[in-house]
Parts: sequence; C-alpha cells; structure tokens
Amino acid sequence: MRNSFLIFLGGGLGSVLRYWTVLAAQRVWPAATFPHGVLVANLLGSFILGFLFALPAMKSRDASLWLFAATGVLGGYTTFSTLANDSWQLLLNNHPGIALLNAAGSILAGIAAAACGWQLARVLFG
Repeated sequence: MRNSFLIFLGGGLGSVLRYWTVLAAQRVWPAATFPHGVLVANLLGSFILGFLFALPAMKSRDASLWLFAATGVLGGYTTFSTLANDSWQLLLNNHPGIALLNAAGSILAGIAAAACGWQLARVLFG
C-alpha cells in the first residue's frame, strides 16, 4: 500500500508539472501547429529518467525513491497517449508531415535524451 501511495503522489505531481510545461510552451510558441509542450515534456522526462537510471541510489526498481520519482512523477509527466493523440489530430487536420515528425521525432529524440541523461549521471557519479 505504501508503494502505491508513493506512485500516486508522484503521478499527481508529474501531471501538474506536465500541465505547467505545456502552458509555458504555449507562451513561447503561441500560434504553433506543432505540439511543443508535449514534446518538451517527453524529452525532458526521457532525459531525467535516463539520468535517474544511471544513479546508484536508483538501482533497486522497487525502492521508494524509484517508485516515487520514476514510476510516479515521470510516469505522470511524460505523455505517450497525448503524443499519439496529437499526432492523430495533426493527421485529421491535413498535416501529415508534421504528424510524422511529431511521432517519429519524439520517439527518436526521446531515446537520445534518455541516453544523454544516463551519460551525464555516469560522468557525474561514476
């Protein structure tokens, strides 16, 4: 029950952080067709998850810190379902190139961001 509560708290926090990220992106790119906020959330979340994965303190996937931060916060913050829906909406609105860029670019850039976060943690913490 304790682990479920940690994930619950982290997920709520992550969801609010995602909402704020999307609002911030809308201020930076107010008239954009491309869903920048979701992309930023997914890339930042991928980077942070890669970073956490490389930390010695995070090696136990059932530890409270991992469940709160990775499963909870980052699970609530990153947005695969929103990525899929945004891509579908772009297709419906006759933007197939942007839809493909959004879907494929987010996945590839997310993998790169996770790798960069992992490498940074390895450099900082050995």
